[in-house]
Amino acid sequence: MEEIALVLLVSLIGLVTGFFDSIIGAGGLISVPSLVFLGFPAHIAITTDRFGSIGQALIATLKFWKSKKIVWKYVPVLAVLSLIGSFIGAKILLDISPKILGGVIGVLMIVLLPFIFLKKDLGVVRLKTGWTKKIIGAIIYFAVMIFAGFYGQGTGPMVFYTLTFFFGLTMIESLGTGVVAWLLLCISSVIIFAFNNIIDYKIGLILFVSMSIGSYVGASTAVRKGDLWIKRLFVALVVIMSVKLLFFNNSL
Repeated sequence: MEEIALVLLVSLIGLVTGFFDSIIGAGGLISVPSLVFLGFPAHIAITTDRFGSIGQALIATLKFWKSKKIVWKYVPVLAVLSLIGSFIGAKILLDISPKILGGVIGVLMIVLLPFIFLKKDLGVVRLKTGWTKKIIGAIIYFAVMIFAGFYGQGTGPMVFYTLTFFFGLTMIESLGTGVVAWLLLCISSVIIFAFNNIIDYKIGLILFVSMSIGSYVGASTAVRKGDLWIKRLFVALVVIMSVKLLFFNNSL
């Protein structure tokens, strides 16, 4: 009976996580603390969640590709930065408190939030940006990926900020383009985690399936609702996520 209850709970966690991950990249703030609450060690929760995220990222990539919401010219650069950043993150951030880094991300999200209001077209229509701005954006994206390589929670909105403000992409284009790089990061991370035997594959497979289903629903909703709807949801969730990272980040 307890086994069935665990499967149902993890499946629910995966569905909700996959849905929000495909809309704003906020799923890690739900899944990792939930797994820790269920009794899994923090490092197992992070690695197992990353295993399940492969399913979420794969389904989202296919959906956004089919809907022509991926700006492929940026994918190679973002993919390389993601892979290198995740490797560095796994090596360096093991010695840095994720609580402190989570708090930094929370502050940055709040500080940058006014830019969403000040620029009404930001994230709603494609904007032209110069190479200087794109280079700065690439550096910031790389820094975010270093953080994502180990911890990951709260990095989705930072990727949103970077791709919309510095690269001029719309909200949906940011989702589609960013998730391709995220898929590669998840795969590379899981390979490293697998070699170190720190993944709970039973729970990971449940998350893989449930996150995939949630991801399909989330990506489909994003495409159907459009950029303005995503932007409004983004603002609301950024506030919630920032509060969580700043004041309720004690589960890890």
